[in-house]
Amino acid sequence: MTQEKRDAMPPKGCDYFGKEIVDRMIHHVDKRTDSSLTHHLGISYNTWRKLLNGEPVRISLANRLKARLDLLEQRQRP
Repeated sequence: MTQEKRDAMPPKGCDYFGKEIVDRMIHHVDKRTDSSLTHHLGISYNTWRKLLNGEPVRISLANRLKARLDLLEQRQRP
């Protein structure tokens, strides 16, 4: 994604995901297949590609994914 597009306002109801969140996601994925992404993160492969490319996603999806990551990380703590 070009810097111009990244600096543009996202569509209504959408927002950009930060790199730190994407890095957290990568830590929890063993395979980059649709079934693995759905099982571990609750997202599709198309959503995964959008996030990796820095494209905007729906705010509701971002909130749900952040909650899923928090839960996964809580379960990993001793």
